[in-house]
Amino acid sequence: MHGFIVPRLDGPISGGTLYNRMLLAALMELGQPCEVLLADQAARKLAKSVVEDAFWVDSLYLDHLPEWAAATRPGTGLGLIVHYLPTLVSLGEEIGPADVTASEMAALQVATRFLVPSPWMRELLKRLVGSSRPILVVEPGRPAAVALRVPEPPVRAVMVANLVEGKGVELFLSALAEQVHDTDELRIDIVGGDNHAPAYAERCRSLANQPRLRHRVQFLGERTHAQTLEVIAESNPLVSCSRMESYGMALMEARVLGIPILATRGGNVAAMVEPESGGELFTGTADLVARLLRLTRDHVEFGRRMSLARKHAWEPRPWSEAAREYVSQMKGAVHVG
Repeated sequence: MHGFIVPRLDGPISGGTLYNRMLLAALMELGQPCEVLLADQAARKLAKSVVEDAFWVDSLYLDHLPEWAAATRPGTGLGLIVHYLPTLVSLGEEIGPADVTASEMAALQVATRFLVPSPWMRELLKRLVGSSRPILVVEPGRPAAVALRVPEPPVRAVMVANLVEGKGVELFLSALAEQVHDTDELRIDIVGGDNHAPAYAERCRSLANQPRLRHRVQFLGERTHAQTLEVIAESNPLVSCSRMESYGMALMEARVLGIPILATRGGNVAAMVEPESGGELFTGTADLVARLLRLTRDHVEFGRRMSLARKHAWEPRPWSEAAREYVSQMKGAVHVG
């Protein structure tokens, strides 16, 4: 039995929740015995586990992992799905063992194995905990391409980001308000929930209500995955000011859909953004905004980047392939009691 202790799969959408949902569905389609457990079911289920069972805990439940490890019967594997670490969001990617909090290190120490969505996260974990325990790398599936509209001015950029501090929306809007000209032909759609950090979300909305942004920025709220793909496909470019991405689901989707990306560095972002595909990386939000505005004024450069993004679009990847990679790596993973 593969037990996944994760937030509700039909709950608020995030990259981690989407990853969990799609991987579990693909595993079940392969005939793998899987069970989804909510946090309040975890201790009871773990106490009845058998050695052949393998349990996984989402990194949103880091603080519970030592308690659940103590409740697990000896010999049963209790792994950690590392979608994020709080210290990564607060300090950035250049962290070592001395930087993580005591609760983070306690969780990392009791996990018998790790599941990560990118090679970048695997290398980070090796730096934090060494390589004596299995680290499974299962990259997400990629959606099938959809019909794309021919981009025309005004530039219509999209951000796929819940309104939380780590996603950098407030900094982006502040920099945009400072730099945009009245004559700039630019629209911004922001896809993401606003109930995770209400005070932060309110600051973002207040910024967007300034005269210079009022008719440029539109908050679309949380959308389904299919709806989000449609918004990305109708946009040009995708903008990301996230402080850290363990994978970068929306960035990957933009690559598959042939949409150029402007993004600030952080985590796995560099693996997604290439000049050859019309993308560009930045160390700061102000520089990103300056480039975005230059693209609105230079239609030739804008068209060049769009052509490159389409020419070098990534191929789709079925989630069944990701599921098979998981099964294959699990066969080689060693149970640590």
